[in-house]
Amino acid sequence: MELTNIFQKGLEKVAHMQERLHGDFPHITEKGKWHTNANGHWTGGFWTGLLWMKALYTQNNTEQKATALKQVKKLAVRMKDNKTHDMGFIFGPSCVFGNHIKPDKQLVDMALAGAHNMEDLFEEKAGLVLAWDEPGYEGVAIVDTIMNVPLMIWAAKKENNNDLYDKGITVADHIRGNHIRDDHSIFHVVRWDTKTYQIVERTTHQGFGADTCWSRGQAWALYGFANMYRYTSKEEYLQTSQLLATYFWENLDDNLYLPRWDFFFKNNEQEPLDAAAASIAASGMLLLSKMLDRNNQTDESKLWKERAEKMIQSLVEHCFYKNIEEYGLIEHVTVDKPRNSGVNESSMYGDYYFMESLYRFINYDNEKMLALLY
Repeated sequence: MELTNIFQKGLEKVAHMQERLHGDFPHITEKGKWHTNANGHWTGGFWTGLLWMKALYTQNNTEQKATALKQVKKLAVRMKDNKTHDMGFIFGPSCVFGNHIKPDKQLVDMALAGAHNMEDLFEEKAGLVLAWDEPGYEGVAIVDTIMNVPLMIWAAKKENNNDLYDKGITVADHIRGNHIRDDHSIFHVVRWDTKTYQIVERTTHQGFGADTCWSRGQAWALYGFANMYRYTSKEEYLQTSQLLATYFWENLDDNLYLPRWDFFFKNNEQEPLDAAAASIAASGMLLLSKMLDRNNQTDESKLWKERAEKMIQSLVEHCFYKNIEEYGLIEHVTVDKPRNSGVNESSMYGDYYFMESLYRFINYDNEKMLALLY
């Protein structure tokens, strides 16, 4: 089926979900039914991002824009939340994307607050952002943070704030130096000693083992560094994204073009897939393709577009959930296999990046539409 048709079917399901959720934020499903919350958890930005996409593709979209804006402003309660690194996830697809569609000062203020919340978690002596300011997570940084660092760069440019910009670059450089192995796979978790600020552990939280590669973490990293290149034009970030994407691609199941939840289990049909990792990676590869094209690397750009399309087509064939009443847009997401949480379910981040990958693909030659995204 044409991917434009799949995108439209996805928007139809978003509309159906919107009617049933009554203003709450969907997070993940359990046996096909959504768990929801009022303050967005760390995934509220993805739901609002889908509402903005729906507004873009709704004729006479004034009402849908108003609905999306109303939902986004519920996330204002997170403006003082400086206990989590998730600010780009929360405020990027909601406020940065949304402000490009319907300019609103409050959206800008919310996103700026999110960037400064990350700044509060920045530990200069370690060069990293603390993942969570909670007991038990002292000195813990995670690779997922690279997806949130562009919010710091965006805010720094808005405010002409060189100090914030430099902190964002420092964090990206230290993620690059500390979370990436020599074979270009990632360590999910890095921990520093809170007295010496030296790195004392590299391990995992949601992967199989300290020395294996959690596929969603690899997807976050390849996308995040491509986006950092988009925001900074720093050549090393583009090169890093290519290397990370190559590892991801080479460790997909043969002929399936989808990842198991941890690459240790490549081709092991007894272990669950992670469709969310595939969706994030596909969108990230399309972003990488555009950035390579911007950098006049035409052949490499074409290669990554082709690879992304193969992953998207496989997601459509194996994971797109056609029953409008249950699950989200895609199933076969693995949230946290070590804790047996959200296995073969839907997640809001899986749904968002599946739709974003389709959006990037069908708008591949439309720079104006691509520029709207966070």
